Amino acid sequence: LAELRPAVSLFLSFGGLDFDNDPRVGDKLDAYVRWVQNVLLRYEGFLLQLTIGDKGCYLYSAFGAPVAHEDDAIRAVSAALELIQPPAGLDYITDSKIGISQGQMRTGAYGVTKRRTYGVLGDEVNMSARLMQAARPGQILVKDTVWQATKDTFLGEPLPPFTVKGKTEPVTVYSATGLNIRSASRLQAVKYALPMVGREAELEAILQNMGQALAGQGRIVAVIADAGMGKSRLVAEVIRLASERQLLAYGGAGQSYGTNISYLVWQPIWQALFNVDPTGDEAAQIESVRAQLADMNPALVERLPLLGPVLNLSIPDNDLTAAFDAKLRKDSLESLLVDCLRAFTRQMPLMLVLEDCHWLDPLSHDLLEVIGRAVADLPVLMILDYRPLQLERLKEARVEKLGHFSAIELADFTPAEAERLIALKLEQLFGEAVKVPRPLVRRVLDRAQGNPFYIEELINL
Repeated sequence: LAELRPAVSLFLSFGGLDFDNDPRVGDKLDAYVRWVQNVLLRYEGFLLQLTIGDKGCYLYSAFGAPVAHEDDAIRAVSAALELIQPPAGLDYITDSKIGISQGQMRTGAYGVTKRRTYGVLGDEVNMSARLMQAARPGQILVKDTVWQATKDTFLGEPLPPFTVKGKTEPVTVYSATGLNIRSASRLQAVKYALPMVGREAELEAILQNMGQALAGQGRIVAVIADAGMGKSRLVAEVIRLASERQLLAYGGAGQSYGTNISYLVWQPIWQALFNVDPTGDEAAQIESVRAQLADMNPALVERLPLLGPVLNLSIPDNDLTAAFDAKLRKDSLESLLVDCLRAFTRQMPLMLVLEDCHWLDPLSHDLLEVIGRAVADLPVLMILDYRPLQLERLKEARVEKLGHFSAIELADFTPAEAERLIALKLEQLFGEAVKVPRPLVRRVLDRAQGNPFYIEELINL
């Protein structure tokens, strides 16, 4: 009834509740736990245990069990950054401390015959509890294995190694402090160690669409393939070639935990177009956006507050927008963004890149359709990439039905392409060109099934 599987454990200690003298303590605890559950739900983490006792109050949650994701460590730290500071309505909760660890754990049912529950147990569970105990109020301590999996996404600092109960050797620990927010800017081509292999026909098709976009006939190109098939590698090559043609590229990416975060994929795009620095003073950023709208068309300034969600800015409503209901607010925002896009394209042609669209939230999906229709007569090339769609709401063909839409599905590598990739990889590893043995090519192809990512990983082994 149990299985061993990789998972991430998170322990959260909290104070501020007077169980002896406060008649409302039950309601307060209930409100806090419900808030924690809602935060965990957004990242598909699971609250497994609430403990109240002489040693204090703490919550234990797990990521990766019973439902696993490829980025459970990122989900856990993202949730921790929210949980460490309860909202104003829960300001009676004090001294929050969090410990996070990751590893192989025993998961499944445990208990006695008449009472069982789902549990996640193991050495790393104990480690996360020890890190929680060692943390200061307001601090998130993560084990080094978690940090290595998340360091590109979050800010943090290493701490001196220290020993914890039950361990003879010191543990390496980091303090996670926030999201690694980079200033919004136009896309730059990612530098790969190896040249792109294959995909010549697909690249040529995209370049033809790019030429049409530069001529003022907007195009939408979707690159569709399973994980590891080279969608991002092909898109990076397109960005490089777009830069050579003076076509500015702006992009955003969906996140597996972001299917309920409104406009997540669009935020970096609009922040870059409006030159919004996420790390800058918010009041100055809002004033800058106001000035840009006034330059485009003074009539647009009244709708400035509608841009808050796509710019990730807290822009207070004015008399006009305060009266909008949810539907009118959404429709008016989409119309405003189309007006802004038309204004931007009067200055220069654009390329908009939306990666991992299989994780689009509903509002981002709706905006994609609106923008997709609008670019038909604009100098805009839209590049989408996604895995074969699973969510029912994404399967409904909308953008795909537009006359200026085309899809490119990436196929498995041919034996010749696989041999070329293997040769390049061996040259990278050993520093000189080598003749690739045919049996090696056949064996790698049999194992990798033509998937370029798997081919590289097998050679790395």
